[in-house]
Amino acid sequence: MATYREIIGKKIKKVSSDPSSGTEGEMWYNSTTGTLRGPAILSAWTNCGPLISVQGDMANVGTQTASLCAGGSNNPGSENVNITQEGNGTGFSQGGNLNTERRGCAGFGVQTSAVCFGGYTTTYDNNTEEYNGTAWTNGNDTPLSPGTASWNSGGTLTAGLGYGGSDLGPGATPPANRGKQTIEYDGTNWADGNQMTRTSGDGMTGFGIQTAALAAGQSTPPGSPSATTVVENYDGTNWTSGTVTPAGVAYCGSGGTQTAGIIFGGVSDGSPGYPTKVTTTLSWDGTSWSAEPALATARMGTWGGPVGSSTASQLMGGNSGPGVVANVENFDSSTTAVTSAVWASGNNLNTVRTLGGSAIPTVSDGIVFGGSGYTNVTEQYDGTTWTEKGDLNTARGYISGFGTSTAAVAAGGYTAPNNPQSLVEEFNGSAWSEETNLPASRKSAGNCGTLTAGLIMGGSTAQPYAANVVNTAFEYNGTSWTATPGNLPEAKGQGMSGGTQTAAYYAAGRIPPNTYTQKTAEYNGSSFSEGGDVVSISETTAQGAQGATGTQTAGLATGGQPAKTNTYDGTTWATTANFNTGRNKGMGGGTATAALIAGGGAAPGNTAATEEFTAATTAVNVKTLTQS
Repeated sequence: MATYREIIGKKIKKVSSDPSSGTEGEMWYNSTTGTLRGPAILSAWTNCGPLISVQGDMANVGTQTASLCAGGSNNPGSENVNITQEGNGTGFSQGGNLNTERRGCAGFGVQTSAVCFGGYTTTYDNNTEEYNGTAWTNGNDTPLSPGTASWNSGGTLTAGLGYGGSDLGPGATPPANRGKQTIEYDGTNWADGNQMTRTSGDGMTGFGIQTAALAAGQSTPPGSPSATTVVENYDGTNWTSGTVTPAGVAYCGSGGTQTAGIIFGGVSDGSPGYPTKVTTTLSWDGTSWSAEPALATARMGTWGGPVGSSTASQLMGGNSGPGVVANVENFDSSTTAVTSAVWASGNNLNTVRTLGGSAIPTVSDGIVFGGSGYTNVTEQYDGTTWTEKGDLNTARGYISGFGTSTAAVAAGGYTAPNNPQSLVEEFNGSAWSEETNLPASRKSAGNCGTLTAGLIMGGSTAQPYAANVVNTAFEYNGTSWTATPGNLPEAKGQGMSGGTQTAAYYAAGRIPPNTYTQKTAEYNGSSFSEGGDVVSISETTAQGAQGATGTQTAGLATGGQPAKTNTYDGTTWATTANFNTGRNKGMGGGTATAALIAGGGAAPGNTAATEEFTAATTAVNVKTLTQS
């Protein structure tokens, strides 16, 4: 009898705990549980960080971890957009805008070398644009004039493919070759290819490259009761019939190759408005179609190019029925189990408040103090419960805070009725003591660091708030305050901050005369410089959680109505899971992977709600092997 190692090529090892990674076919004996264990394939959809703004009917290209969507609509059937959004597998940042606003466009290539073509502006469009990872430039038009929308696509910048297309210009009667076109791109010019063999229609989906593609389904004319199951394969010259899908499909998202592909979502009928959106996912192995786990959100309007592979694809935005959505889902089929980033409810503060200070290095040990209503109450969080501690000596709001639950600083703020303060107090875990005042009064400044190496940045010195925002900053050594060698690039307050005294960031915020900024200032201990712009913010989002969170190269910005959360890698801000209760000017802290937000201003009034953030995680999907 052959051994397992002789058959599989791997040795069964004895371990006391499961390893953090593994490959299919591997096994080990877990001596702690007394079981034979091994990684198993898991197929599932998980939530990704959302798009910056709602988007559907757009071009899609790239892979799950380097995706791109461009153009489309933020409202079904109208309001074309030119926005480009770039994904990293966990969230989205903004890229360069298209030169032409359009919907119903398609794309191919990769995130840093892509093509967007066709679509609808005020008429059907045959324009082509190329993306270099930063900006779009106009290329040669498609051979179809005045243009066609709702293409399917695939391939690379120098070997691209477009097929299908819904219309060939104005006129009440669609042409006989509607949805049957084939065009090929060589990086400079387009050329006509042989037409598809199917009957006319639109809404097909597909995957593959210029010389090996598959097109599945389509919508029969509006008013018809169903989508179709028709499949065709392309070999670079001709289209031939393929294995039909097990159910009618149309306007689906897709990913993969001609012999290993996946389609998902779309509609099940062709009635006016396409009301019946579906969550269906089907995979193709080159021989047969198989059902996969369903999407969480049924939607259409995501067919403008395949993204990723049959085992790692992505669905961005789309039309869920009454409107366009921003939520994004990732499909994975591997031995890795993915857990989405999420905000979960924690216990409420004992005192409702906003505009307080905080010192929260971790979600299991931090404090908040002061706040609106000019309270002096201090509360400590142990990861489960808020407990009252010693009160501030001077009740105030709009405080800057940093440090830990046993060594914290509360600097500046306003006392009733809106009197700016330079007061500084230190907390030792049980009581506050007055220390050296700030060199100048300061309200709602950025803050980070420790009791012996702290930093406050910007803020306002008087009322009216916005008119008196400043660009100066101060360092604290535990005894005295010193002005920083350089000033912020722009005067601002009520932003979101994190890091250390020598490596800090200060993001978004309120600027003179009374508006909001997306800019990030970075400090290196001697000077300030501009970092990446925060994405996915509004006027109320810019006034986020006031506490220090994360580091200069791993930051987290939270806050706003509606709720928004962004992550920072030291260069680019990207979306991640949004918290549940929209609020601004709350108290926050923690790290980029484990943070919290507490209190804040939430319509119709202030809130005591606490939410805790956990970043996305991956782990090997381990199963116990049994006889059955």
